[in-house]
Amino acid sequence: MSKSVSRGYPRTLHCGAASIELRHMCSADGAAVRAFLATLPTHDLLFVQRDVQHPKVIAAWLQAVEDGVITSLVAYQGEQLVGCTAIVTDVLSWSRHVGELRVLIAPAWRGRGLGRGLIEESFKLALKLKLEKLVVQMTVDQSAAIVVFEELGFHAEAVLRDHVKDPDGKSHDLAVLSLHVAELALQRQARGMSTALNE
Repeated sequence: MSKSVSRGYPRTLHCGAASIELRHMCSADGAAVRAFLATLPTHDLLFVQRDVQHPKVIAAWLQAVEDGVITSLVAYQGEQLVGCTAIVTDVLSWSRHVGELRVLIAPAWRGRGLGRGLIEESFKLALKLKLEKLVVQMTVDQSAAIVVFEELGFHAEAVLRDHVKDPDGKSHDLAVLSLHVAELALQRQARGMSTALNE
């Protein structure tokens, strides 16, 4: 069962002097997504349950987007894909009010505001999807990413010890952070930011 998202795309995100086009991912993005994921360090992908660099996993992701199970955005500078997001939901689970947020940024674009912009955009999408909570996971050594999420309102919920193993067999702890979407929306409205939520 797919959900309707009325937020309009494409949209432009400004990162310094660069203009990034944001739009919904579709099957036509397959080649660009594969090329983008191939540039990411494996360690950056340990928080994802499956190996998203595997062609079958990418194909399943694109199919889930088409089926409405995953809401994904792609970020392009010109013809180059430089980032993407996914909000994963399961309407048949007891946690259908929760979305798992995944954000991937090209290494050259980190620290330039793209990740922050995509997280903000995902928050607005979560409102449109009527989700109550967003959850993110990442290895605990990704401290810069954790700081960005915390600055945007996410709070640490748990650390899962030795939860993932890299291709060399080394174990890593996984941090779980969450955001109560409706609560943050109310806080922002109280601060006079209701217009920004609907832009």
